[in-house]
Amino acid sequence: MKIETKMVETIMDNQSYYLEDFLRVKDAVSNSKAIYKGQPVPYLYIPKIYDKKDVETFKSALSGMMDVVERTIGLYKTEASVRRLFGFDNRLEELILLPHDYDVTVPMGRFDIFYYGPGEYKFCELNADGASAMNEEKELSAIMRENAIVGAFESKYDFQVFELFHTWVNALGDIYSSYTQNRGIEPKPKSDTVVAIVDFIDKSSSIEFEVFKEAFIEQGYQCIIVDPRNIKTMDGKMIADGLVIDVIYRRLVTKDLMDRYDEIPDFIQGLKACETCVVGSVKTQIIHTKRFFEVLHTPEFRTYLNPEQLDFIDRHVPFTRPLSIESDLRDYVNHKDELIIKPVDYYASKGVCAGRDYSEAEWAKLLEEKMKEDFIIQSYCPLSLVDNVIYNKEGKLEPCSFRTITGLFVYNGEFAGTYVRAGLNAIISGLHEGYTMSSMVVTEK
Repeated sequence: MKIETKMVETIMDNQSYYLEDFLRVKDAVSNSKAIYKGQPVPYLYIPKIYDKKDVETFKSALSGMMDVVERTIGLYKTEASVRRLFGFDNRLEELILLPHDYDVTVPMGRFDIFYYGPGEYKFCELNADGASAMNEEKELSAIMRENAIVGAFESKYDFQVFELFHTWVNALGDIYSSYTQNRGIEPKPKSDTVVAIVDFIDKSSSIEFEVFKEAFIEQGYQCIIVDPRNIKTMDGKMIADGLVIDVIYRRLVTKDLMDRYDEIPDFIQGLKACETCVVGSVKTQIIHTKRFFEVLHTPEFRTYLNPEQLDFIDRHVPFTRPLSIESDLRDYVNHKDELIIKPVDYYASKGVCAGRDYSEAEWAKLLEEKMKEDFIIQSYCPLSLVDNVIYNKEGKLEPCSFRTITGLFVYNGEFAGTYVRAGLNAIISGLHEGYTMSSMVVTEK
């Protein structure tokens, strides 16, 4: 029996005690920095619990996917036929092909999976630029680590939470070191190194940025938070707040960058000059786009892959194809419960729709509308379920089974931690009445 299921049973056996603690936790979250769009994040009381075997699976999943990712990005740089499969416009392609001069291909990402148990998982999508939610995980796990239901199991288990801020500072430091070494630059002491966290201020996670800034400063760096519109470029160097920037931690999502390309001419000039270390480079858009999974299942592209890579894709990447006017809608309507559609280049689950949420007539109409836009259609992955409790309309706790997505943070190519979302609907996100779960790794005492 899973630990979460045991926790649910324990709560239901002594509901009044745990209800009191649940309400205490609710107040703690309301007064924390676990904020999304200005409001406390919706959360679940019982953490998502993983063990050593789960972590081994996460590391293996990232290793397998990073092998495919690095091969794909390498092919994009060398093969015009591969570039045509992605269909990026000329301005974006120019930025993607710029050198980045550090060793790792994807400095930071959050690769989302449906996780079914050791060795069993399906990738949902890869968030490779602007990956976020570290602060939600940090704040919730700090609170849930002290809740009563975790305390009830501490005699049998040791609970550990992931640290996602100072570990990123260390990873960025290693990436910057490889950059200076590869370029033959004398590295500066940390106290003279200026790190800029860059995003449009009207789009950014301001609280999370402040926490990252604090972590950089605590480890000896200078750190500023900068809107790309406020960056100037002189002699190839990017400058903000009167400081020459040594390293950019890019939180600016590529879609936002391209949508507002004409608003940031100096920033674009600085990217093209290649005199500032940009972590991560715009080439991460190759895997950030939803079209990446589509390309992985394209016969033309698969000829470039080895048997191990093909086997990994077939086992762990849902079949994906473009939703176009040539699509067979009858087949898609007949199998609507097995399908999901996604816009190629949005984020935060915007525009994602699952066939099982619609009648056949509604689904057919939706497909007809979206085939005129830039959408992909994908196999709907099996549910990844976990037991938890919910606060009902009668003011009581009741058992409930939730669908989950496990986000795997990757720092400098390595597994760094998890971010878990849960929901009762076919789409799991904050836009679809979703919840955030703290996550912990347990070992038996």
